[in-house]
Amino acid sequence: MRDIKNKLTSSKNSKNIQNRRGKSFGYQVLGFGAGGGASLEPGTAEYLVVAGGGGGGFQSTAGGGAGGFRTAGCFAVDGAIYCISVGNGGAGSTSAPSAGTSGGNSVFSTITSNGGGGGGSDGANGGPGGSGGGGANGSNEGVGNSPPTSPPQGKNGGSSGAGSPSGGGGGGAGAAGTNNCTNQGVAGGVGLANSLTGVSTFYAGGGGSGSRPGSGVGGAGGNGGGGNGGSCDQAGTVGAANTGGGGGNGRSNGSGACAPGRAGGSGIVVVKSTSGLAVSGPSSNTVSYDGSNFIATFKADGALTFGCTAAASSFIQADYLVVGGGGSGGTCRSGGGGAGGFRTSFPGGTKLYLGASNTITVGGGGASPSSSSVPGTDGDNSNAGAIISSGGGGGGSDGGGAAGTNGQPGGSGGGGSNGQPGSSGNKGGFSPSEGNTGGASDGGSGGGGGGGSGSTGGNSSSSGQQGGAGGNGTANSITGSSVLYAGGGGGGSKTSAGSGGPGGGGGGAQGQPSPAGTNGDANKGGGGGGTGEVTPGGGQGGSGVVIVRIPAAAAPGTLAVAPGTNSLATLSPSGDKLATFTVSGTLTL
Repeated sequence: MRDIKNKLTSSKNSKNIQNRRGKSFGYQVLGFGAGGGASLEPGTAEYLVVAGGGGGGFQSTAGGGAGGFRTAGCFAVDGAIYCISVGNGGAGSTSAPSAGTSGGNSVFSTITSNGGGGGGSDGANGGPGGSGGGGANGSNEGVGNSPPTSPPQGKNGGSSGAGSPSGGGGGGAGAAGTNNCTNQGVAGGVGLANSLTGVSTFYAGGGGSGSRPGSGVGGAGGNGGGGNGGSCDQAGTVGAANTGGGGGNGRSNGSGACAPGRAGGSGIVVVKSTSGLAVSGPSSNTVSYDGSNFIATFKADGALTFGCTAAASSFIQADYLVVGGGGSGGTCRSGGGGAGGFRTSFPGGTKLYLGASNTITVGGGGASPSSSSVPGTDGDNSNAGAIISSGGGGGGSDGGGAAGTNGQPGGSGGGGSNGQPGSSGNKGGFSPSEGNTGGASDGGSGGGGGGGSGSTGGNSSSSGQQGGAGGNGTANSITGSSVLYAGGGGGGSKTSAGSGGPGGGGGGAQGQPSPAGTNGDANKGGGGGGTGEVTPGGGQGGSGVVIVRIPAAAAPGTLAVAPGTNSLATLSPSGDKLATFTVSGTLTL
């Protein structure tokens, strides 16, 4: 599709062009008003266009540059059909002297974001691109913002000194890759945050560079999907899909067993407008509507129909309950995990708008942390259409002899450990709030409780060596029965652990040795419990849930859910249809 003109047609013949494209490319239109004689009108849009990240360098060398990052509002758009290109991530280098491959460009209308430059290898410069790849062993770093745009689409890769040092970090959209004159890996440049999809997300982080044999761990990927650099014991990682993150470098263990560089992450295109939108392409391309704005998200090549005058009338309204996955508890006298974000329209709130085919995402619970030096793992977001609930924040950990770690922000925040505060809830910044702050650790022998949707997590108490209780969840009766969801995890303690919050929060553990904290309840978004005196992992967060209630008068006879683990029921006596998603799937009207 990339050799096709970006703007495919004008409004007077858009119907015929759309129909031909559907037949030739096998695309299904997702959205409304794209055909059937509907007119296409001009308007304005906000956009985010992120290109694919560059691949990392071979062996213990440089990180790949992030894909170009371009965003703006008040962009004039004709009523027409537009070809959308989403850049693939570049492949990693498989030998020296060759750099990683540049990422692919992403395109919307006249806006092109350029793929990230590949990371350099011994004897090969880092590549130019949206952000530049890092240099390696005295080779030059790649230039970012190439070709130049205003504002700049990215930054330069990090430089590398001559001799036998490791390479520089890949450039990110927000900062250049870290320069390097040592044998250790360094970080990729940080990306930039954007909230066009409804939740603030970082994109376009640079890939980390690798360490030479015996020189420690590789550099971290830049926030925004950048892959981590490799080390003697572990290969680097790929850039995250649909973030445009640069790939990490490969690996060398000093005995000739080398690994190729890691691939960059694919890009993404997002368009938001009050004008009607429809999308085509694979099912990963979606359009949502919130009653005012349409948001079209492209994770692969497709086509965007802009200005569909009949689009809004083709959506139906429904009540919803969307709960994110809970965060896990931390490790060693640790904080409880925060509950997943809790958002609902039932009863009496602003409804969810549903189209013909609706992708439903049920967030997983956070996994137990691997050591006491890192906090618990955040839960994943859940979403239905334009409604997103954030994953819960992981609980703080003791720190492994260092200062404790804070709880992490989330739908509800994780509790703190070893004298650190809990972290904030309502990560998505929604009104009403989706959750609450985690409890603080007072520096004694207990962690704070994770926040819940109904109340903040409890603080720990050094006088009784008591872990804080998890915050309360919230009751909802969208199913016809009152059920509690999104309780925070209890804090762990040397002597007396905190209880899990009502609504699926896992209880903390106590004692020495101590068992792991209790897991949060599945499909309630409960936070996992913290641990006691020793360091098995904290309790895992509970998975989230999505429930949609469609009024009987609006429910079509073809209503269906997939896969089969999700359920569809008819409520009595109302006749409303109830779709319950315990795993990610689709809701088809």
